[in-house]
Amino acid sequence: MTLSVKKIGIIGLGLIGGSIARALKRSYKGYIIKAWDRDKNNLELGLKEEVLDEYALSLRKDFSDCDVIFLCVPVFVMRDILDELLMNISADCILTDVGSTKSDVVNLINDMKVKNPFIGGHPLAGSEKSGFTASRANLFENAYYCLTPVEGTDKDNLKRLRDIIIDLGAIPIEMTPDQHDRITAAISHVPHVIAASLVNLIDELDSPDNIMKTISAGGFKDLTRIASSSPSLWAGICLSNRDKILETIESFIEELKCFKIDLRNNNKESIEKFFTSARDIRNALSERKSIFQKTYSILVDVDDKPGIIALIASALANENINIKNIGILNSRETEDGALEIQVESEKSRLRSIDILRRLGYRAKQKD
Repeated sequence: MTLSVKKIGIIGLGLIGGSIARALKRSYKGYIIKAWDRDKNNLELGLKEEVLDEYALSLRKDFSDCDVIFLCVPVFVMRDILDELLMNISADCILTDVGSTKSDVVNLINDMKVKNPFIGGHPLAGSEKSGFTASRANLFENAYYCLTPVEGTDKDNLKRLRDIIIDLGAIPIEMTPDQHDRITAAISHVPHVIAASLVNLIDELDSPDNIMKTISAGGFKDLTRIASSSPSLWAGICLSNRDKILETIESFIEELKCFKIDLRNNNKESIEKFFTSARDIRNALSERKSIFQKTYSILVDVDDKPGIIALIASALANENINIKNIGILNSRETEDGALEIQVESEKSRLRSIDILRRLGYRAKQKD
């Protein structure tokens, strides 16, 4: 059975909504994009740049012909948006959102007794900039995009939405709304809280001449970069995922308590174990391995010199090989190669190895 989607509605043409429109247009899959935004200037700019095919000034009647609608608005305004939108859309139009918490949205959908199929979504991509002018077609490339179907979600509808996410250039992964909120609390929300706490701590401990803030460069600034995010946005996110964030903070406090005890007792062995474990886990993250996506990697033995990545990438691109990831390895202790390349399939990997070997490079498959 062919699962076709033709017309996409986007409610909220900011960074995420605008990037969805740009990415789908760039996919050249024939999508027709219609958008609504409170700022008409965004809509007119989207039309001028051919990111949109049309725009709507009314939520009550202008989205009746859409197959899928992306709700790219905050949860706290979603009820009012849906009150108008649901009046005239097709009964089988799929609704999805892009928010960073999912349980609140599912509760809202259930509370409003929405009859349309709804599948929650969350692209793990963003920018320190905001608004339509900051949107870009490659925002979602190789980024994970969480989909949160619930019991009873129609498999065909889920397939339709997955196909759209793939056309964005993203990697769709599925989980329950509760699992999503627990994960994002640990890997995103609490780290934001910790970063902000560290910055506020430095301000509290600093001397009148502000010497701490003056020399707080390098590692400290890298560690706390996310503290520069929008305060109103993150206040809303934290309140929306309050219970999962509180659970995670309690776990973090217990970790600090254990470290505090070891430090007080001069327990060097435990302290070293603490840092060794963190180092090994952190280093493993850089390998970009995932339980959700099989990777097809190649190791190439090359000199680490300016231009080598561009040279290799061009050689493969000329043979229509789609590179998913490429980079110089920082460690040669366990890997026989200086450059790692990830491609999209086993066929592409075998072709790439053959191409690179014919060009005189030592290339092999990475297990």
